[in-house]
Amino acid sequence: MMAALSSGDLLRRALGWSLGHARALAWLAAPAVAFALIFRFAIDWLWGDEVTAMFTGQEPSGAGALAVMLSMLVLLFAIALIAVSWHRYVLRGEFSLFPADAATFRFALYQIWLGILGMVTAVAGLFVLSLLFGLVGGPSLLRAMADGGASDGMLGVLTISGLITILSTVPFAFYGLILPGIAIGDSGLTAAESSRLLRGRRLAVLGALVIALLGFFLVAIGLGLVLDAILPEEQGAGLVTLVIDLVSLALTAVEVSVFAGILAELYRALRLPELARGSGVPE
Repeated sequence: MMAALSSGDLLRRALGWSLGHARALAWLAAPAVAFALIFRFAIDWLWGDEVTAMFTGQEPSGAGALAVMLSMLVLLFAIALIAVSWHRYVLRGEFSLFPADAATFRFALYQIWLGILGMVTAVAGLFVLSLLFGLVGGPSLLRAMADGGASDGMLGVLTISGLITILSTVPFAFYGLILPGIAIGDSGLTAAESSRLLRGRRLAVLGALVIALLGFFLVAIGLGLVLDAILPEEQGAGLVTLVIDLVSLALTAVEVSVFAGILAELYRALRLPELARGSGVPE
């Protein structure tokens, strides 16, 4: 019988991998970070003005929307590359640089699926909470989300961001084991099997993932304030844009490693013993 894993246990193990193997993480993440940095800088260079216009309340353009979509796709693929590499390193000791293979593309598709489930969960959760708050004369969380929490300043932004993070992470507490399974070639692990294995442990999983995400969210805010204070103003894409993107992607790589480390430790504790008993350990 496996000892229960608490949120603290999962976080300590995941952080132990990321901080204790920092050099390995840097080498594994570097190709994906370089890939994303080149493409995102090119997007900023070509369509930076259109993107800025979209986010400053000006009339949106097709080029700006396309640039945002391309930038998101590049980031999604970079995250998948880092996560797959880190899963393989943690679970098999494999040093897999830039694993642009079928497993990574499948991994990215499952990321999108879980992300969509998370968005649906967040909207549904905020809708229910808005109804409950409405019964006692409280605020509408859906309206606050649409306004970006701006009406309540920074506290509103942090509150709405925290709620969205918690709610959108819920699907990972059910189906998250699919991701390390895909990364190391465990084709027998289905969504239903992931849900079964995580039964009774979902609160601990959700707690670990949410604490990690919120922690990195606060770190990102702090880094953004520091960069705004020390970097000069810049017109268009240039060195400042490159530095900001590099810092953002480096932080994302560490965040992905912690998130993936939590799921990898769960996979090691819950799935690998079953595979060992059935002699079906992935090669």
